Amino acid sequence: MKRLRFFALLLAFALILSLCSCNMPSRGQKPKEYTDIPRLSDQIGMHDDGDGYHIVNCVDFSYPTGYEANRTAHSYDALENDKQREIYRMILDGVYCFSDQAGYYEGEYTMRPLMFDGVNTTHNEVEFVLIAVLDDHPEIFWMATDFDLWQIKEADAVGVTLNAYYKAAEVVEMMQRLDGSLSGFFADMPRELSEYEREEYVYRYIIENCVYDENVSQDGYGDSHPSIYNLCGVMVDKNAVCEGYSRTLDYLCSTLGVDTVCIGGIADTENDEDVDSNKSGLHMWNAVQLENEWYWADCTWDDWDEDDDLGDVFYYLNVTDEIMFKDHTVDKTYKQITRDEYRGLETYINTFVPRDCTATKYCYYLREGLTLSAPDAEALSDGFVTAAEKGRKSLIVIIDGGAYTPDTMAQALFAGDQPYYQALDRANEKLSGVRLDADADAVYYTDDDRKMMIFEIRYE
Repeated sequence: MKRLRFFALLLAFALILSLCSCNMPSRGQKPKEYTDIPRLSDQIGMHDDGDGYHIVNCVDFSYPTGYEANRTAHSYDALENDKQREIYRMILDGVYCFSDQAGYYEGEYTMRPLMFDGVNTTHNEVEFVLIAVLDDHPEIFWMATDFDLWQIKEADAVGVTLNAYYKAAEVVEMMQRLDGSLSGFFADMPRELSEYEREEYVYRYIIENCVYDENVSQDGYGDSHPSIYNLCGVMVDKNAVCEGYSRTLDYLCSTLGVDTVCIGGIADTENDEDVDSNKSGLHMWNAVQLENEWYWADCTWDDWDEDDDLGDVFYYLNVTDEIMFKDHTVDKTYKQITRDEYRGLETYINTFVPRDCTATKYCYYLREGLTLSAPDAEALSDGFVTAAEKGRKSLIVIIDGGAYTPDTMAQALFAGDQPYYQALDRANEKLSGVRLDADADAVYYTDDDRKMMIFEIRYE
């Protein structure tokens, strides 16, 4: 996840004038509202507003037929007062208005300044609202989290200059490419899937089509490659990090009617050798609501190495607090952070965090796995058949019953008449069109936290 730069930049109005050469309003004068500027909305493109700014058309990207979107604005709902809601709406309008002027931060460009009444607005309050906009609108992939804030006491006003990672022409080109990728994704998607099936389809698509960018650990790499943090990184470049993964899951799922939000926090790989250490530290994942129950989902941590034969086992798809919080810590919300904590903050500020993720109905490995309470060769063979018919690389076995742990179940399956190999032979008798390699050495893993075993499936 990208480290956000949390420090205030309180500039004199004259300095802002020098930074923003695109017809900045005079002292005490409000700029033309973006909503007052005619904008096309039927196709991707841009036009100039006559004041030196480029207006990128606000358009709806391609969307699927047969599914109704669920774009619940949880972060907007978490705002505390009307002033914050006004700032939110102004940012949402102003983010489509670009300048070619280089910003204060390297590699960024200033956007049209926003100005609103009241001089008591603080930097961290604006930052809270800005993050709320980004959390509710992952399709706004170009907006940076850096901004400039200044006060005009004579006019009882506060001004904010937003920043973009790209110039307007670049955004238009990226929007066109993104729309093409989204159109292809939705065209290939099966119809009449349940909410859970839609979520799993998106989750699997991201993992199978995007590569985690290991270069993010290099100093300055993320600043020069901002797409790894957004929707374009996954859908267009097929190369991203956790923030890109989670923003994309959020956008695709909500477009398909599944309520999803992004969650910032800390990930700890110290006790998990199967997770790439580059994915530790600052992190972002998702919370997903299915049938009014919240679940945690982390497709970054389920994106195993492409050479790993257990790559289609999803450990972190729809898990509970008990499982997730063994190696994930959720960052505080804006309301929970004290002023002293904010000054030295290097993590993400969450705007909305669901409470009590305790449901298990849609936990992936519980739904997809075979449940065993004893070393039953016939039941195990049925599990292999079901997995093979789906083309799976692995079989998940959930150990249910106090008599066995994952390790003792493994011992029992390979002891005596070896129920494991009996199960493979019986599965081959039931399968048609594909055969399991019943002579291959068994490869399996155990997970005590989830009370499960994972068998690699090898085919002849």
